[in-house]
Amino acid sequence: MIKQKPQISIKKIFKPNSHSENYNKSIQLKMSVEIIDASTIRNFLKDERFFTKSIEERFSMIDSNHDGRLSYAEMVKELEKLKVNETHFGVAGNGLTKHELGQLYQGLFANFDHNANGLMDSEEYKLEVREMMLAIAKGLGFLPVQMVLEEGSFLKVAVERERIVKVET
Repeated sequence: MIKQKPQISIKKIFKPNSHSENYNKSIQLKMSVEIIDASTIRNFLKDERFFTKSIEERFSMIDSNHDGRLSYAEMVKELEKLKVNETHFGVAGNGLTKHELGQLYQGLFANFDHNANGLMDSEEYKLEVREMMLAIAKGLGFLPVQMVLEEGSFLKVAVERERIVKVET
């Protein structure tokens, strides 16, 4: 079940903190308010062709040296985009220290790197993203939830996929 509300644009201002070199930078993020439930995510994951294409596109964007594998450094750049240490729309929080954030990133990378070779291939990435998406679906349950989703996120892609399927049927 989806229902799209008008897209909103949120200007994300980065505040200085010990973890950010983005002081005095601002970027424009495209976001929209969507209604989403677990079936949206599960159906996205069941559509192997669409899910795999989404994974391949994101993986190739993260793979900056285009060697077909993600290094820890490449993955950290992607994780930093998630702004784990923020508390609210780009405003830096006082949550994790630089050391704690590093430990978190190392743990996440270790979860993705199933064969522990220090590099992540696209299959490892796909398996772990699938697990994360299933965990989100489980948390959402079957009641629709209104969420702000960033353009290009896997949740937004799931909503867009559902919209395409409804138009085609």
